[in-house]
Amino acid sequence: MNKIFTCLLVTSLSVLSMKSFAQEEKHFNCGLGHQLKELYKQNPELEKKIEAESEKARLRGLEKDGADDSTVYIIPIVFHVLHYNGSEDISDAQVIDQVAILNRDYRLLNADTVDITPAFDTLKSDVKIEFRLATKDPWGNCTNGIEHIYTHLANNGDDDSKMNQWDRSRYLNVWVTNTIGEAGVAGYAFYPSAVDLERFYADGIIILNDYIGSIGTSSVFTSRALTHEIGHWMNLAHTWGNTNDPTVACGDDGVADTPETKGHNNCTNVNDDYCNPGIIENVQNYMEYSYCSRMFTIDQVSRMRNAITDPTANRSNLITASNHIATGIDLTTPPTCTPVAYFKSDKKMVCQGSSVLFTDKSWQATVTNRTWTFEDGTPATSTSATQSVTYNTPGFKKVTLQVSNSNGSDEIIEEKYIYVSPTWPDFTGPYTDNFDTYQSYFIVQNPEHDSPHFSRISGVGYNNSQCYKLDNYKNISEALDFSNEWFYYKRLGGSVDALISNSYDLRNTTSTTVSFKYAYATNASTSTDITETVKIYVSKDCGATWTLKKTLTTAELLTNGNAAGVEFVPTNPNQWKTYSFPYSTGVNDSQTRFKIEFTASDFSNNFYVDDFQVDGTLGLFVNEANNLELNVYPNPTKTNQAINVSYHANDNPVEFILRDIQGKVIHTETIKATNSDVNQALNVNAILSSSCYFLEVTSGNFSVTKKIIVMQ
Repeated sequence: MNKIFTCLLVTSLSVLSMKSFAQEEKHFNCGLGHQLKELYKQNPELEKKIEAESEKARLRGLEKDGADDSTVYIIPIVFHVLHYNGSEDISDAQVIDQVAILNRDYRLLNADTVDITPAFDTLKSDVKIEFRLATKDPWGNCTNGIEHIYTHLANNGDDDSKMNQWDRSRYLNVWVTNTIGEAGVAGYAFYPSAVDLERFYADGIIILNDYIGSIGTSSVFTSRALTHEIGHWMNLAHTWGNTNDPTVACGDDGVADTPETKGHNNCTNVNDDYCNPGIIENVQNYMEYSYCSRMFTIDQVSRMRNAITDPTANRSNLITASNHIATGIDLTTPPTCTPVAYFKSDKKMVCQGSSVLFTDKSWQATVTNRTWTFEDGTPATSTSATQSVTYNTPGFKKVTLQVSNSNGSDEIIEEKYIYVSPTWPDFTGPYTDNFDTYQSYFIVQNPEHDSPHFSRISGVGYNNSQCYKLDNYKNISEALDFSNEWFYYKRLGGSVDALISNSYDLRNTTSTTVSFKYAYATNASTSTDITETVKIYVSKDCGATWTLKKTLTTAELLTNGNAAGVEFVPTNPNQWKTYSFPYSTGVNDSQTRFKIEFTASDFSNNFYVDDFQVDGTLGLFVNEANNLELNVYPNPTKTNQAINVSYHANDNPVEFILRDIQGKVIHTETIKATNSDVNQALNVNAILSSSCYFLEVTSGNFSVTKKIIVMQ
């Protein structure tokens, strides 16, 4: 008797062109074996149940129930496209192409049946099952059967990525992702008996975007992976049976007319008879790994049709007339929905005067009219699907997109979507920010607008000061019986939040060291479950691009070990660590930022940051290429005296930035005179106290910093 398991279609090689078919060999290896072993550890009875259901299916298959039935069963299908604004956000056209391929394969309409080896030509069979994209969602609203969801779970690719599941008794759910949790895996689906009752949330198919359809990110070569996975969803095993390793050992799948086989990961010999000489193996079967799939056999069709008419895992309700009405697939002409507004941009932070490219990614229906509104942008409005916008003023900027067609309109408003750095830095290094005052300009990034995010809090920082907290903690003790809280907690893994520093002018700072204090405890009980990371990045272009400097993992990250399932709050200085790294400064460090990025695991707890410091020796930077013959006087000066400047202006206006000893900008002024001698007092009398100051002077490519001493 074959032990039934759920299989994953996998590949360890890149997708190759169909033009060189002889070289298009994929080597497969199922990735769900480990997950099932873990599942069986938690529920040993489940393995026995699956084995019993396998034998039941085998015996029923011998009876060939429904094998000669002419009824065409129609299954409502929905695709959840999970993405992180990358190429994995595939087009609706690619999904529609995939549905057409399914209907071609399951109705035996594929032209390549002419290539089926004679040994199986008479066994090829029309499954008489079709798939239609739903036109009504679970709440009765209009849908095209495809939803696009921005989520970090696009990069998880496991059962926890099966978010927003539509009622599995009414829809076949397919989740399209960027990656699958186990390396090399392309997709997987559970048998009905494995998800019959309490594991309902895992029902459906999860698959990589480049295995969907034959266009876009996919190819003809990988376009039949979903045909394979739906076979598992309807209770078919691999042709070689109860292992996930083709080519290793001969086995059987419990289907009478598929011969014993060892399985294949190429099409070198479609007449292979390795297991039983003289008996040809069904290399071209959709449940093989050969990548020359052409057919299901008569008995496989019987097994699938039996599965779809059986109540196990609610399969039989999918094909009822009442469900066709409820999901809208009974309609001859699908309705046109209202589009759902959504957009992306090529960056979220830029320098003043730089541009951002926006792209309309609205979904559910074709957009016939759109209006962009870009706060302080040039242009301020647009109707184009893509638009480059230049920002000439600093600060956070709002972006609005309104889309419509003849059926209605939708609008998305993103407050503080773009941050534009001013032409001057926030501080000149060295500088220390202990977060105890609100003069800090740290920026919080929370891409998914969800609960875990950085925020400034009081009383729990180093030495009970203020600090930044990332609130990752979720109470697992309240998450019983697969409740919503359990789902939320499990889905924390992979979420990314970031804290971005002030901008620093470090051109004049030498022997620079960047450091910060942090406190963290995990909820993980084993080291293998500690998969959360902290990454430190640096940007020299106002945050438009970032370079990774360091990744903190496991032992480096933990300051207080295991939190034992309770919310971690640091209570003494010993629960903090200091991380520091040297930073080599140069002429391009005029607006340098640093980013602390936390990637959560399912066992993450709260993470705290305090005392961010850029340390070093402040020198004076002079670019002699375009000397202004600058003179600043009197110096030293007194608190009641003016600061005067004299220089010979060239072709550009001159900008003056006065900073205090900590690098904070306390005055800016621009003198627009050109090609003349200038003698002028800076308007700073009222703001100076006895101290040391730095006056940065910039004109075109010329830059100089002057130290100014002010006395009583």
